[in-house]
Amino acid sequence: MPSGNASGTVKITLDVGTAYDFFQSLAVLHAPKKYGVRGAWASGMLARLSPESRETLGRATSVHPYAMHYLPELPQPKNVETLLWNLSKMGAVERLRRLSCGWEVKSKGCLTLLEQVADRGRWKAEDLKSFTESMTGDDGRPHSEKKLAVVLDIWANAEEFGEAYLSALRNYHDVFFSEEEKRIEPAIRAAAERISERIGKVSVEDLIEEISAGVRYETLPDVTELVIAPSFWITPLLMTIVLGERRHLLIFGARTGQDSVVPGETVPMELIRALKAVSDPTRLRTLRLISKQPMGAAGLARTLRLRTPTMMHHLHALRLSGLVRIQVPEPDAKEKASYSLRASAVKDLVDQLERFLLADETDAIRKGEQTDDKAPVKREG
Repeated sequence: MPSGNASGTVKITLDVGTAYDFFQSLAVLHAPKKYGVRGAWASGMLARLSPESRETLGRATSVHPYAMHYLPELPQPKNVETLLWNLSKMGAVERLRRLSCGWEVKSKGCLTLLEQVADRGRWKAEDLKSFTESMTGDDGRPHSEKKLAVVLDIWANAEEFGEAYLSALRNYHDVFFSEEEKRIEPAIRAAAERISERIGKVSVEDLIEEISAGVRYETLPDVTELVIAPSFWITPLLMTIVLGERRHLLIFGARTGQDSVVPGETVPMELIRALKAVSDPTRLRTLRLISKQPMGAAGLARTLRLRTPTMMHHLHALRLSGLVRIQVPEPDAKEKASYSLRASAVKDLVDQLERFLLADETDAIRKGEQTDDKAPVKREG
């Protein structure tokens, strides 16, 4: 059961279940580069799905990659069996509404538009215009019109897509996630126990920095409750989802440095990421600069004579490696997020490399063989 504790004026609720990783793993497999996962392996896992399921999940993931907002209301135990059973009890359109319409869609009045499209069975140019105007991000920029058109296409066939979506989720569970769920659940439970001991003993700001591997808020979002949920597949990133006007969901990494997303890997993924990060001269120079003082992406780009998007690419790689600390400013601040070196992470990297190099290779190979993921077999249904 979820446990709640008050920390100051913010209630912290710990929510635990493998259903979070069910959706998060789909997001990773469809965008492996973003998460530092090998693209060939991700493609191999998706190849296990039937062609119909691949097409349905590809469309769903491209327009609403995270259905996480639905999971806090899911009854216990929050595993995939519970998730699929509850979804099967809904009508197809209701299922689509629950999974694809989070707070952003509802708060901007777009749910009524989508339901009208579903009733009509088609959408018009004015629907796309209204949808685009409403779905403006917090930065004032509109969402991709192309993606919003795909959303309208889905809702124009809501009954059919709602049924196909459930079938595709079942197929994904059968051919991949049922075994994956058993593998990752102990790590998720262990992370929940570690964090449960910290709730109420440290400030909310410190707690977020711990679970996010380096994200520090100068000022917390204006919320009365933070629901925090561990996820094996999201490590080391942090995902924030608005559940309500003053209620947020934070999904944090539950994987340790000795675990890997890819079953059977004998080299820890975190070690590979970190070594790749520091093997690039620009990233090494970046780490040296931010070891002296915190710097923003624009300042780093100017100093290193790079375009800001290129600098952001390098900073994302360093973020995946866990070597940087991100200071998030107040919402109205002119300055953007600043980056500094996580000296403890550098020490951990050196220690982890030493442990790996001095480990018994025979034991590592044997361990890998025991959990080795054989070449994926394409399965229908």
